[in-house]
Amino acid sequence: MPINRDLRRDALLGLILTISFAASALFCVALTRESGGVATLWLPSGLMAAGFVLLPLRRAAWLAAGCTVAGVTVNFAVGAPVDALPLFAGLNLFEAGMAALIIRRICGQRRRIADLATLLRIALFAIVPTTALTAILAGALLGYLTQSTPQIVIGWFTANALGMAISLPAVMLLADRRAGHDSRRALAEQITIYGLVALLSAVAYLPHSFPTPMLLTPALVAAAFRLGPRGVALSALMMAIIATTMVSLGPAYHGALSQPQRILNLQFIIATALFTSLSVALILSEQARTRRMLAMRTRAAKRAQDRAQAAGAAKGEFLATMSHEIRTPMNSILGFTQTLRRHQDLPDEARRQLELIHRAGGSLLAVVNDILDYSRLETGEVELALAPRTSRAVAQDTLEIISPSAEAKGLELLLEEVGPTDLPVMVDDLRVRQILLNLLGNAVKFTAAGQVRLKITVRDQGPDVLLRFEVQDTGVGIPRELMHRLFRRFSQADSSVGRAFGGSGLGLAICKGLVEAMGGLIGVKSQPGSGSVFWFEIVAEHAAAAPEEAEPAHADALGKIRVLLVDDHAMNRDLGATVLDLLGCEVELACDGAEALEAASGGGFDVILMDIHMPVMDGVEATRRIRALSGEAGQVPIIAMSADVMPEMMERCRRAGMSDTLGKPIQIEALHAALARWTQAPADQDAATTLPAVA
Repeated sequence: MPINRDLRRDALLGLILTISFAASALFCVALTRESGGVATLWLPSGLMAAGFVLLPLRRAAWLAAGCTVAGVTVNFAVGAPVDALPLFAGLNLFEAGMAALIIRRICGQRRRIADLATLLRIALFAIVPTTALTAILAGALLGYLTQSTPQIVIGWFTANALGMAISLPAVMLLADRRAGHDSRRALAEQITIYGLVALLSAVAYLPHSFPTPMLLTPALVAAAFRLGPRGVALSALMMAIIATTMVSLGPAYHGALSQPQRILNLQFIIATALFTSLSVALILSEQARTRRMLAMRTRAAKRAQDRAQAAGAAKGEFLATMSHEIRTPMNSILGFTQTLRRHQDLPDEARRQLELIHRAGGSLLAVVNDILDYSRLETGEVELALAPRTSRAVAQDTLEIISPSAEAKGLELLLEEVGPTDLPVMVDDLRVRQILLNLLGNAVKFTAAGQVRLKITVRDQGPDVLLRFEVQDTGVGIPRELMHRLFRRFSQADSSVGRAFGGSGLGLAICKGLVEAMGGLIGVKSQPGSGSVFWFEIVAEHAAAAPEEAEPAHADALGKIRVLLVDDHAMNRDLGATVLDLLGCEVELACDGAEALEAASGGGFDVILMDIHMPVMDGVEATRRIRALSGEAGQVPIIAMSADVMPEMMERCRRAGMSDTLGKPIQIEALHAALARWTQAPADQDAATTLPAVA
């Protein structure tokens, strides 16, 4: 049981300290038997004080009783005055108790000397004050002895202060198993160092002219470096006993000094050497603990980094899987609804319901796209594609896209330009348009009547250009206390907004991330009942010239191109064949990469539309093998069509040799533009209005 083990340990410690107290008291008193009763060297009080610190208070009382009996017995045995015996015992008990009480307050629950600061506080605030106070009491109570009161005070203070400075820290460190944890050495090395300390302690005060006591400090410092604080403590106790014995029993070779003075000098040297070497040992121990803690934290940080990377990889894999699983059925839903919407013979009610299906599918796709965009921003995978563009062109393109929604609500859509808005600059027009579409879309969504204004301010600053975009609406506005929530992920100003208008709550967070990726700022000004103004600023470099816009072509510009459509889902093949037939293409189908490779080997295709995730052979491997074919068969444009639109997958497609990528669900206009681009026919920018209707 732990309680019995603690009890046995405390009992053993108390017994050892009691015996040590009696032995040290006999040793110290016997050396100063003729000095008037006050010992020149007094180690016992430090031993008793250390016991009071280390033992629980109830068990420390037994130690106090044992030490008191031992002290009285020793003093009586060496011939001390009988009437002084209780005074000596009481003063020793008072001194040890006061020192222990202060040390308990200094060390707290640890009750150990763990660093240099603790050692110094014990010396300055426990040992010196308590021994000084006890010395004054001793001078007042023992003045009737042969010594004068000042002699008693000085003698008691020097003997007890230096003795306690040696014995008290030494016992506390010897009892602390952790004090030697960082300095475990081989037994042979320990015996060598302790033997060297014992030898120097024995010869330090032999009669010769060389100042050998100077070697005591280097000996303890060597013990500090190799054996740590516990080794220093044991070495100091050995040194005190051996050297004091040699001084007391050896011949007096310093004629000017008496034996008590020589003992006092030795005591001062040992105490100084002890504190010097302990300072070194504690500093080295603290450094070792710091290195150990740093290593532990480094390992913990490495484990945390590995977990974060694993979590990031798992999140990426999860997003890729969910994106694929959601986009695959969405491809059919949106694809077939786009096809059905072109039929002219649909009843009005059926057309209305079809529009609702298409709109709901578009909303779901927007949520999926928002989550993927935010995931890319969080992982820093968004790369800017800078190209020459004018802010006016970007704004006009955005307004053309958003205008149908504004017109449907009867809102006036305005564009205001300040400064040289036709100045070509280097920007990622797709990302800027994405931000504007989000801000304008919100403005239209939350404005019931009035207008939505897009204001562009361009300021030429010499080496670069400041672009400021402001989207102002006449909606309900936003209370000031809710503005701080706007740019947080999955957050809207009011929880009722999500129920009334829908949305993932990621749009503004994505805008903020994109603006910050461009090195810009984004903000909002709003007043309830007076509308809102969302703005963002970016700095762009000058561009030589903006590219000229290509003239739009008609839908029949594709001609009768021959397309190989590769997809493992029968529904997707059916949808793809329907859409390609609508675009006037000749279509051949393959259900996996192996069939695609076999079909492509025969040549004759103008373009291949390749799915990525397929059984037997996936699209990436099929592309590599097609690229290895000789002649025109290996040069045919290959366009990836996949629901997996994660950046790493797009990069794999590019490295495999694919010419372009289209994410599912496939938009007819986007497919038409890609086919036109890779069959050297101009893409129809207005395909939505020029593609033929199906009767």
